[in-house]
Amino acid sequence: MQSRIKETGIRMAGLLALLAAAMLAASCAGGAKAKDSGAVFSDVQGREWTLAEVKGPSATIRLDRQQLEASGFKGTYTLTFEEGRLSGMGAPNRYFGPYTPGEGRSLVVGNIAATLMMGISEPQDLPEHDYFSYLNRAARWDIREGRLELYSSDNTGAERVLVFTAQ
Repeated sequence: MQSRIKETGIRMAGLLALLAAAMLAASCAGGAKAKDSGAVFSDVQGREWTLAEVKGPSATIRLDRQQLEASGFKGTYTLTFEEGRLSGMGAPNRYFGPYTPGEGRSLVVGNIAATLMMGISEPQDLPEHDYFSYLNRAARWDIREGRLELYSSDNTGAERVLVFTAQ
């Protein structure tokens, strides 16, 4: 009988430790959440956005605009949202496609179509087809510190965050 009581006590202690660990993890995760920016999608529409960086799980690609312009890539990786249609400039192709903002900060981007100009070269850190792929997979948006963030993923499912500045 005493061994059962002892066994039950050990199980209860284990369950309490597990519960405490879960509560601690939940409180830490809650503290990491950013405040709601209060942005609405109309804050995004009608403005030209220029890609500044692409954040990934292991690295961030920062686009040096001066270096891009010196290499002949002036005005690349731009984005505009207008009444259900997004458009912009890749490197070197113009593109467009449909989008639908959803509840909260969700976003659905339809298939993107682009002109078929062949570039002599493209920015080394971010090939145009990767940029288009990230746009197609964008599922959420936000505005933080005046910058548009589109939350997407790469072809392996790893999160990518496209960060744009307003022009």
